Amino acid sequence: MIQNQVIAEGSKLECPRCGHVLYKQRQDTISKTLAYTITALIFFYPAVTESIMTLNMAGFLQQQSLIGGARVLLQEHYYLVAVLTFLSSMLVPLLRLILLFIVTFSLSVNYFHKNLLWFFRLYHHIEEWGMLDVYMLGIIVSVVKLLSMAEIEPGFGLWAYAGLLIASILATTSINPHEVWELLLKRKNQQERCS
Repeated sequence: MIQNQVIAEGSKLECPRCGHVLYKQRQDTISKTLAYTITALIFFYPAVTESIMTLNMAGFLQQQSLIGGARVLLQEHYYLVAVLTFLSSMLVPLLRLILLFIVTFSLSVNYFHKNLLWFFRLYHHIEEWGMLDVYMLGIIVSVVKLLSMAEIEPGFGLWAYAGLLIASILATTSINPHEVWELLLKRKNQQERCS
């Protein structure tokens, strides 16, 4: 018979056979996640608009930003690739950060709206479409391949993109979804009792 147990803060559930940690109870992750999310949002604009790298090949200089890359794909008539690049490297990551900011900020100031439940559910559903890490891997691979043919100088956009990637990973890994759902449902019940 399986029983529901409340796990004490700082405790963890381990597999009795192999000792692998199945779940670790973390509390008060809202403020930490909010700080990481704000940091990622600050990095987002320069990461998308500033030059990722300067390529010097036989005296021909070329600079390209993330949004400029999607624009070039459109101009070259690679419409599907351009749309997928825009969605997975810019729109979906920005939407996820905005949703996470709205939820964590609302919880940190004790504000509740019924849409917060939907926002947090949407945040989890679009997780697979945000591919900041895959795009960064693509940048690294292209730099390594081009090093033998041209001089490459990293731009400010690359450092901002690295900051965005690190801050968004920290925001995603620091949040405790169980705590968020528990707080959202608690605030929803309180609101329903008051009305």
